[in-house]
Amino acid sequence: MRNRINTPFRHVLRATGAAVVGALVLAGCSSSEPEAQAEEPDITAEAATGGAMTMLMHVPTRSFDPADDNTMAASGDATRMAAIYDYLFYLDPTTGEVVSQIGESIEPNEDGTVWTLTIKDDVQFSDGTSYDAEAVKFTYEHIAEKGISSHAEAIGDWSMKVVDPLTLEISLPAPNMHFDRTIAADLPFIISPEAFEADPDNYANQPVGAGPYVLDEFVSDNYETYVANEDYWQSDLPKLDTLRLELVQDPAQRINTIASGDADIQAPSADADLALIDNATNQGLIVDSLPQNGGGWIYFNNERPPFDDQRARHAVYLALDRDQLSQVAQGSDQAEGVDTLFIEDSPFHEPDVTFPEPDREAAQELFDELAAEGKPVSFNYVNMAGDMNSRAAQFIQAQLSEFENVEVTVDTLDITAAREQVFMERDYDMSPFPGAYRFPDPEPSLVNLLATDASFNATGYSNSEVDKALEAARATADVDERKEHYRVVQEHFMEDLPGLFTFKPSISTIMTDDVTGVKFNSGGVMVWDEIGFKTED
Repeated sequence: MRNRINTPFRHVLRATGAAVVGALVLAGCSSSEPEAQAEEPDITAEAATGGAMTMLMHVPTRSFDPADDNTMAASGDATRMAAIYDYLFYLDPTTGEVVSQIGESIEPNEDGTVWTLTIKDDVQFSDGTSYDAEAVKFTYEHIAEKGISSHAEAIGDWSMKVVDPLTLEISLPAPNMHFDRTIAADLPFIISPEAFEADPDNYANQPVGAGPYVLDEFVSDNYETYVANEDYWQSDLPKLDTLRLELVQDPAQRINTIASGDADIQAPSADADLALIDNATNQGLIVDSLPQNGGGWIYFNNERPPFDDQRARHAVYLALDRDQLSQVAQGSDQAEGVDTLFIEDSPFHEPDVTFPEPDREAAQELFDELAAEGKPVSFNYVNMAGDMNSRAAQFIQAQLSEFENVEVTVDTLDITAAREQVFMERDYDMSPFPGAYRFPDPEPSLVNLLATDASFNATGYSNSEVDKALEAARATADVDERKEHYRVVQEHFMEDLPGLFTFKPSISTIMTDDVTGVKFNSGGVMVWDEIGFKTED
């Protein structure tokens, strides 16, 4: 495991006085900017032992089986599973480093074709069985066999050998010097083989892991309660006695519920509605926000008209003012459109490789050119329900309606239905990624987004030069060499424009001022072992 990249430190904000959130464009735009305290609240201090915490969740529970999770979304099942399973490894959201948890180490051979994964000794699942190399191998084979996870097909190409009870050797079909990042980011949850084999049909609702908490009660589309795992592998942890994860899908209601004292924190998320964040700080709540590479992301379907033609994608970029789009979507005139794929502090930042600036005249010329060829830009926008997504969809539809030879319809679906239609069936023309697509390092997230047939490549984008550059960057650990290859990727992206990047992203969560010990991974998924309440003075 090696040091990776540096990204900005997190910002923790709390308002110092009451303020009124102004009206938004297309549902209002707040011009107020939260004022940071002279001394930022410390949300990483050690928590007191004991207590019951309530976290509010964004989306309903689908399954507690990691083989059923295709998104690893912080706002949904991944945060729930992290409490039950803990992590083999996870990615630090600031540095991009691989952090050991139950895993002891994960190291490559000289060319990155064989990786050796070792596990800490004396870790047990909550059913008393051993958390060992066989369990890791079993879990990955289960994921591959079920075929739902975006990594199922790739796992089928691995060769796995249990070297000893605590050592698993994984052979890959091609060199990958960053495979540890794939394990940490996308495959961190390990199930109890014995529990699964005892009742495979019901395992998704009766999970057994080695995490800090054990599922106690599950009421579908409502809440779950968890109790501390008495045999947790880390002594004196977890801090809390009980944990309640409660479904509240309306963002404003989540904030009001926390402010009223009926909950303590909401699950981290990348869909930073700045108007709601203003609202939270104005109610005296703590907002923890960490800037990231990437941005708000909207898929173009590159495999069918109109967006199988690069000119249509380019015309949309030229037609939209992405700063205005970001301000409307995020509900604040402080919001900004993303300019580059990587933020300035990233070693892969290329200041001269930027997204197209808006140019209405050039956009109309492209729309007219396509129409003259019998290819008018007519498409359906599959919107995921939610205030922020809906504001963005309405803005896009309104802005494009000002052009000739463009027609946009919008269908709004709940998150579960939209994910099925967009990510599984690929039946869409244009649709938002939930939250923002962000990454502290290009591996594995940028590869997953842009490589041909990659796990999150719902655009259907395929460029052989991009594939070659991604593979070359994956095969080396040298930062300068990686930078050279990722510049090629960025240049092709700005030419091809397979999707629409919008607002500058961050991972944010909102909590009361007595919550501490807050940690999450690079995707915003909670690391549950140390969270709790501050010690009373």
